[in-house]
Amino acid sequence: MTTTMKKSLLILCTVAAGLFINSAEAQCYDENTHLINLGVGFGNSYYKFNRIKGYDYGRTPVFALSYEQPLPKKVGPGYIGVGAYFSFQHAQERYTYDHYYYNGLDYNDTYYQHNWNYYVIAARGAYHWDVLNSDKAEVYAGTIIGVRINSYNFTYNNPNPNYVDKNERSEGAVYPAVAVYAGARWYFSEHVGFYGEVASGLSVITGGFTFKF
Repeated sequence: MTTTMKKSLLILCTVAAGLFINSAEAQCYDENTHLINLGVGFGNSYYKFNRIKGYDYGRTPVFALSYEQPLPKKVGPGYIGVGAYFSFQHAQERYTYDHYYYNGLDYNDTYYQHNWNYYVIAARGAYHWDVLNSDKAEVYAGTIIGVRINSYNFTYNNPNPNYVDKNERSEGAVYPAVAVYAGARWYFSEHVGFYGEVASGLSVITGGFTFKF
């Protein structure tokens, strides 16, 4: 477990403890619960940028969407929730030539650019322990198992006509995606709430809205 994840987990547990009020009569997660989570994540590192002069680089947050519903019967002192998880992130890096001439060709403002897209499609499971499950808040933990699909695209506006066929290239790869996570959820209305999760293997910190129906 990384130092960042440890700190994130500590913050999450502190916030959850402040929000959580135990109630045996009412629980926000039971056999009739269906959830959609829509969140934004930070802290993963699938790639490394060239952090030198001439390079511009950036990446979006991880946009995550998940669905969860409980198994029909309790398993021990709580419910197991199962569902699906999808996330997307884009990154790009661009290098621009400045005052560069070669073989009589002007390469000034010529650039080449790398683009990466990352998709995670996975099954998601979580355990919701009754003791940590009140009428408006809960703490849970689980795992995500699936695949990460990487797509890569390279473009280069080379002014040399002999390199036209090499000015664009695309490729892709598929990798396993496995993560364990812990989370907390608090409802500010009957059907809408906030959630936050810390994880290893995907985004270190993810937070957003939960919609319950």
